[in-house]
Amino acid sequence: MLRLRRHNSLIIALVIGLCLSVLPHRSADAGRILKRIQADGVIRCGVTASGVGLSEVGVSGRWEGFFVDFCRALASAVLDDPDAVEPVEVDDIVRFQALANGAFDVLMANTTWTIGRDTALGITFADVLLYDGQGFLAHRSLGAESLAEVESGTVCVPGGTTTVKNLSELTAGLDGRIKAIEFNSSEALYDAFFSRRCDIITYDLSPLASLKQTRANDPASFVLFPDIISKEPLSSVIQRGDDEWFHIVRWASRALIAAEELGITQANVNQMRDGDIPEVRRLLGSDSQIGLGMGLSNDWAYRMIRDLGNYGEIYKRHLGADGLGIRRGLNALWRDGGLHYAPPIR
Repeated sequence: MLRLRRHNSLIIALVIGLCLSVLPHRSADAGRILKRIQADGVIRCGVTASGVGLSEVGVSGRWEGFFVDFCRALASAVLDDPDAVEPVEVDDIVRFQALANGAFDVLMANTTWTIGRDTALGITFADVLLYDGQGFLAHRSLGAESLAEVESGTVCVPGGTTTVKNLSELTAGLDGRIKAIEFNSSEALYDAFFSRRCDIITYDLSPLASLKQTRANDPASFVLFPDIISKEPLSSVIQRGDDEWFHIVRWASRALIAAEELGITQANVNQMRDGDIPEVRRLLGSDSQIGLGMGLSNDWAYRMIRDLGNYGEIYKRHLGADGLGIRRGLNALWRDGGLHYAPPIR
């Protein structure tokens, strides 16, 4: 019996050792960003001037738009104050290097998630906020309603983006009919297009829709081509290495989607909080300790919805019926034919 016990003890020790060896290791930097935010009382949010409805300085002098509201939601979750945001404006050229160097805590902009960016730049994509695609806006005087009808022309394109690569692959098969002109800032790009230095501008569809409706003196003088030449999943992005901050940023946007799925709105969140639906109570912190596991208070999601509304409300306010009038499409919930889907809240 003694031999058998020793043998069993050896097996148990080996199993325990194996289990410990495969447990995830907590990064040495985990929690660093959250601690700084809580100490300073502000989230530094990288933003770009993508256009009205998306991310732009409004008439009040404050940054406003779809992406900015996700910065504000994070501030509500972490600091219980949607205005505890310090916008840090960057352009498409320097945004990734600035983020990797710690110039801000999170990048919320029309930034496409790609494998090359996710693996080679010292950054991590947290969650898709908007499913978009590369399109084309043209001066109607060009006489074309689609790319196939363009006999010759020039295209303004933002440098340092996936847009450049997509366009170069497209124009390679167009026998030189379209020539690209790159610009290193959004303002230079937009000014060049509207001053007719280019016949066409190419970018993600949502910024193009914003341009047509808000910057054109006569929107009818421009035509948005039906051509979509790429997939552009636009995601929140953080510096690599801080797992705790990654989970907070990812679950902040997932929670807003879950709220829409569950019918929780800015108007009814207080009533729903005291209701008897288990998943709702878990999300809003009535019956769970989820927040504590993230380094936050348990009402973190409740505070976001109270201040900003759910995902659908944010979309409607800036991009939908109350904003640019862009249909939800792929940005609808999964049950409505879209791609947005929240994992279980448990």
